[in-house]
Amino acid sequence: MVIVRRLTIDARLSGLLGHTKRIQRVRLEGLQLHIPPQGAATVHSGNSATPFVLEEVIADGATLETLPASSGKDPLTFAIHKLALRSVGPGLPMTFHADLDNAKPPGLIHSDGSFGPWNPDDPGGTPVSGKYTFNGADLSVFRGIRGMLNSTGDYRGQLSRIDVHGVTDVPAFSLTTGGRALPLHTEFDATVDGVNGNTDLHPVRARLGNSAFEVTGAIERHALETHKEIDLEAHAKNTRIEDFLRLTVPNAPTPLKGTIGFDAGVKIPPGEAPVIQRMQLAGRFTLHNITFTSADVQQKVSNLSHHAEGRPKETDTDVTAQFAGNFSIRSGLLTLPKLTFDVPGANVTLDGTYGLKSGDIDFHGTARLDARLSQMTTGIKHILLRPINPLFSRDGDGTVVPIQITGTRNNPSFHLQIGRALKEDALH
Repeated sequence: MVIVRRLTIDARLSGLLGHTKRIQRVRLEGLQLHIPPQGAATVHSGNSATPFVLEEVIADGATLETLPASSGKDPLTFAIHKLALRSVGPGLPMTFHADLDNAKPPGLIHSDGSFGPWNPDDPGGTPVSGKYTFNGADLSVFRGIRGMLNSTGDYRGQLSRIDVHGVTDVPAFSLTTGGRALPLHTEFDATVDGVNGNTDLHPVRARLGNSAFEVTGAIERHALETHKEIDLEAHAKNTRIEDFLRLTVPNAPTPLKGTIGFDAGVKIPPGEAPVIQRMQLAGRFTLHNITFTSADVQQKVSNLSHHAEGRPKETDTDVTAQFAGNFSIRSGLLTLPKLTFDVPGANVTLDGTYGLKSGDIDFHGTARLDARLSQMTTGIKHILLRPINPLFSRDGDGTVVPIQITGTRNNPSFHLQIGRALKEDALH
């Protein structure tokens, strides 16, 4: 359990004469602590051991290793630059100050707290509590993201189940695939297994820019770099969509504004590709009060609404859209198998894809419009289309017609496929 390369003891004679022996200082060089799993054989000193107290233990450059219960799994190892323990003795809790390296993301952890008394029958049941700071953690070691993380918090519990409450701040979080950097702040409650390093999140309350969301789930130790799958759940309700888009869209402004709500499963399968490319999402979303920042796109959406209401001469662009549907994202492609798109006067059901990076749009579906076909036109067309109004009117809607939306996010094209509707009606 314990290996020490060099041991130095400083003690006063008066401290060694009492019933409880007191040693002023112990220096341990090359200390290695190997904590066995629950149920492993341990060495007991028995009741005849002489009571003693170590007033101070200095063990700079120590290594702490907790051994897994399952064979084939790597131990959890901490490299400790500075370690000072006080009031160390059998059956006593000890206070400590430690500075240690975190491997990934790399950064320095400072912690002060209390550890013990040591539980020889169940090392994982040994009490632990304290506070920590974690500064200058470079997130770029996880391929696909960038930013410097700082975190503070406190923890308490047993070594095998440590409850942690903390906050993190990344002043400039970004994706390497493009987009802009935004501040990312989180407040979290988690349970950490100090024996195997696994972490349960319940929940992480996050704010990206001004947009709030929550994440829950479990993460195995070193999952991002040791090819283990990560499965999380993400939730948001009526938060701003602009901040999420800023992460992926390099140009200002974002293509649309409004609010978003979503419930999604987040899966990061193992692999060598950057995290953002491996990430898979699936769930349901809603977008409310959406307006498009491109004047041309907003005009096209407004024209669709005005024609659907039977007001084709209207030029007002103050129209908002609503979206809802199930979605999945893989390899940068957003798939929407049943997207609903509503503007005043029109309800559109679509099926298609959207390229998150390329901005390519390819949707096909059906538009149900309040106005009859002839009411969407002016002049001679208004008169000529009156006789065929019944061909496009179904289920109480003024007009039902296939629709196609293609192009790019900056230049979408809306097509009401009247010719296709006539052919389908003739077949029936």
